[in-house]
Amino acid sequence: MTEPILPKKFQPTSFGEVAYLETGSSDRPPVLLIHGIPTSGFLWRHVMRYLQNDFHCYAPDLMGLGDTRVDPATAEFHMEAQAEMLASFMSELGHEEFIVVCHDQGGAAAQILAARVPQRIRCMVFTDCVCYDNWPVPAIMRLQTVSRLPLLPDLLNRSGAMAWLETRTRFSNFRKGVHNPSRLSEEAIHEYLRPLQEDLKRRQAFRAFLLAGHPRYTLSAVSGLKTFDKPTMVIWAADDVYLSPSWGLRLMEDIPGAERFELVSFCGHFWQEERPAEFAGKIGAFLSDVLSREVPEEADATKPAPTNEKKVARSSKKLPVVTGEVG
Repeated sequence: MTEPILPKKFQPTSFGEVAYLETGSSDRPPVLLIHGIPTSGFLWRHVMRYLQNDFHCYAPDLMGLGDTRVDPATAEFHMEAQAEMLASFMSELGHEEFIVVCHDQGGAAAQILAARVPQRIRCMVFTDCVCYDNWPVPAIMRLQTVSRLPLLPDLLNRSGAMAWLETRTRFSNFRKGVHNPSRLSEEAIHEYLRPLQEDLKRRQAFRAFLLAGHPRYTLSAVSGLKTFDKPTMVIWAADDVYLSPSWGLRLMEDIPGAERFELVSFCGHFWQEERPAEFAGKIGAFLSDVLSREVPEEADATKPAPTNEKKVARSSKKLPVVTGEVG
């Protein structure tokens, strides 16, 4: 199987050279797609192709993951720094307002953005992401433990042993993250792990990212989330073994702007590999609906003020919308 190729670009920022994928026309609304661990912007490649006709999509690599170039000796890798980097990245590209779609630990950075710079976010989509005190998940905690051992993590990645474990054995955390393992190719797993085999600095940066993961960053964002009133969608894979859909329901209840919760059955944590078309269709429809409702600043002031229809609609959607077929 040959993976579709999107050229990696690099944007200079004060944090370093941020690697990213880009699709769509510059006259379309900008969408920032944030990945988690141990993936990269490559995770969003299929989703971007489904969204590119209506949106200008950016999928950067977080610091310590993928191909983003930072100095592991001086850079900070915690989620507050990641959020600041993402905000700077979008500013450098000329976007002071943008849409956010997030996944996994990328959700922590997104929640910090929502709490600290809500004026920059037009609308938000949370999907299978960390929140509150639900992370690091056990698989990542085990990696943190291993990463503290001298020499072993470097040897595992440099030798290719980690790639072998992830592609050829039942201990693969990637394979556990999909409902249908055949939907996740060995080629994709190798691409996610490739940076760890390339040089020592990348392995050092990944280790720093891994060890920086802590729930204090999402817990500190909760008060801000509870005032975030921008239109928000929560969409979750029903068979996510790492992050239960119950966390998505909690986000739905806590975020004032949350309008819709969808649960997609027969799908795992890495839904971008399993069911990109279905998720992208639902996300794209939500974003298009939200943008169609935006009222220009010069709108007629004599028109009646908006009612609380969204809150009423939200309160009537406390039960998830379950979709999907066996794939």
